[in-house]
Amino acid sequence: MLFRYETGTLAPTESAAPGAGGFVVERPPPGLARGKYAASPWAIGALGTALVLAALLYFVLRFRKPRS
Repeated sequence: MLFRYETGTLAPTESAAPGAGGFVVERPPPGLARGKYAASPWAIGALGTALVLAALLYFVLRFRKPRS
């Protein structure tokens, strides 16, 4: 199996072209070039903000109820 990281370059361990019946796997360069998550940073921030606000709203409404 041949791993291709960039056009025209091969992975350091593979130097020969794949034989007949072999296949090439296209992979991005190693590392976090595209980020840790597939979503944009503002979407991650909006989701985190929504979760924090939902938790605060839950506790505010829970403690406002009169206890019997």
